[in-house]
Amino acid sequence: MKKKVFSVMATAALATFIATGTAKAASEYVVKQNDTLWKIASQHKLTVDELKELNGLKTDDIKIDQKLIVDKNASTKPPQSSKQTINNSDKQNIHQSVSVQKQTSSTNSFKPVTKPDNPVSLSTSAEKVLQSAAEISLPLIDTPYLWAGVTPEGFDCSGFIYYVFINAGLDLPRLDTIGMYTNSFTVDEPVPGDLVFFENTYRSGISHAGIYLGEGQFIHAGTKKVEIAALDAVYWKDKFVGYKRFNQLQTYK
Repeated sequence: MKKKVFSVMATAALATFIATGTAKAASEYVVKQNDTLWKIASQHKLTVDELKELNGLKTDDIKIDQKLIVDKNASTKPPQSSKQTINNSDKQNIHQSVSVQKQTSSTNSFKPVTKPDNPVSLSTSAEKVLQSAAEISLPLIDTPYLWAGVTPEGFDCSGFIYYVFINAGLDLPRLDTIGMYTNSFTVDEPVPGDLVFFENTYRSGISHAGIYLGEGQFIHAGTKKVEIAALDAVYWKDKFVGYKRFNQLQTYK
């Protein structure tokens, strides 16, 4: 009964969020102060890759007063520019609750959606660790890549995950990507904070990992910096292996 009530509440909140976004949707959007591609894409139910493709953008840089196409059915045209630029490096804070909440104009944070019907039960403590991991990861956007790095001075992909989960309260040894894959179990219905794994990137087999944020997005230490990417992006979708969760969380009290 508790799950059903939660599901109804989550669905109602999500429906309110979608309705609000739809009312504001238009074929064009004018970039405002503190906007980022991620924020604009989320508001118009697009992925960052879709937004860039609609506007012929090669980088994540956008500019104040720049007009962006935000309607998939609209004909594409070159984006307009102005003198002042905004870089996607703006740090975003994430605040997630168990119930799905509406994103308001007073915050720029992304609120990943937790799916309440996950068949793998989560203890309150394990759920808290996963939520904390998602929250901790976002302010680390744009941290530079550093081979074997495990601090905000620089991360590699496994070092980034290690740092995030240690600070989220999980007693985790320093593992490489394969070690993390071995030390985790598969989940069919992921929640923000779960792991995503990829194969055949810079080497054959399991070779890269990130942290799921919800809605098909994940955060990871890429080749240059910590960044958010879409699982259905051209590069990642053919290399995606699946969602997993650290073994420690299976019995976490």
